[in-house]
Amino acid sequence: MSNLDLMKAGIGLAVVIGIALTAVAGYALFATFGGIEGLTVAPELLVSVLFGGLLVAAAAGVRRVVPKPRTRV
Repeated sequence: MSNLDLMKAGIGLAVVIGIALTAVAGYALFATFGGIEGLTVAPELLVSVLFGGLLVAAAAGVRRVVPKPRTRV
């Protein structure tokens, strides 16, 4: 437990919350337009999917770019 990095934990929590909120928003838009039979690809749904994908891509990019913390001995 002593190796817990608060910055990585905070970023991870923010990513999980963002993905969950994007999924809820997508479901709400999907349900609003009547499910499969009433679905005409709404711009709001497309934007939600696009930003959800960008969020996942940004999280993957940040994970690779962020340097590993230096350990003090």
